[in-house]
Amino acid sequence: MTEPGGGANWRTRVTSLSGKVPTKWLVTAVVALFLAGSAAFGGLNAVAADALPEVQAGSAYSGAQLRITVSRAVLIDGFPEQNITPDDGKRLFVVIATVENVWDRPVTTYDNIGAADNLRPVGVEGIQSDTPPDDVVVISDGTKAPRLQPRVPIELAYVWQVADTATVGPGDVRVDIYDKVYAAGGFVTFGARYEDPYLAAFATVPLKDVGAGANTDQSANTDQGANTGPAASPTPTAEPTS
Repeated sequence: MTEPGGGANWRTRVTSLSGKVPTKWLVTAVVALFLAGSAAFGGLNAVAADALPEVQAGSAYSGAQLRITVSRAVLIDGFPEQNITPDDGKRLFVVIATVENVWDRPVTTYDNIGAADNLRPVGVEGIQSDTPPDDVVVISDGTKAPRLQPRVPIELAYVWQVADTATVGPGDVRVDIYDKVYAAGGFVTFGARYEDPYLAAFATVPLKDVGAGANTDQSANTDQGANTGPAASPTPTAEPTS
């Protein structure tokens, strides 16, 4: 027979007490324990940084809506033949990526609702995690803000304006890759969609300052007396992706 105040009585009193404690108090206690434990191992930032996967340049990150392969980045004066010219005192910082829509319906490339949300360079003056690109452009033909059709990979240039004093040497730049969460409810006019971008991975890709464009030197060396036609576009030459 269990004595008063013994093990069975103690467990009964604890169970009864826990039923009277508000749920939010219990949640707070669990969170406090988690934070205390994480602090012993360097805090939340260290844990998050270690958990974030790195994708090699030219390799794909497969998200819920998009498969994204970041290949490289360039700093360039402008793309005049595509009517993409920066404001006075600005240049263009461009991230080049192949993007495939893996959803079953077209996806825009606008910010807040489309693929413009999915890439952000890191450590570039004037570009923050909440700074959308000024343009998203098809590399092959200069089309702005294309709609991405299902299962059709397309090479895109994500374009930001930066100060013309920005300089880069041969090296690398980190590009953060964002994924989104599927949502089917909510506003009737919205219907099924992907929203709430979150940092899912990052890639470190080659970065180069190409000046006025890759074809500038070739155009400058052309015989001025020859009828050579219009100068070639300075659009960066696409590199193969794996």
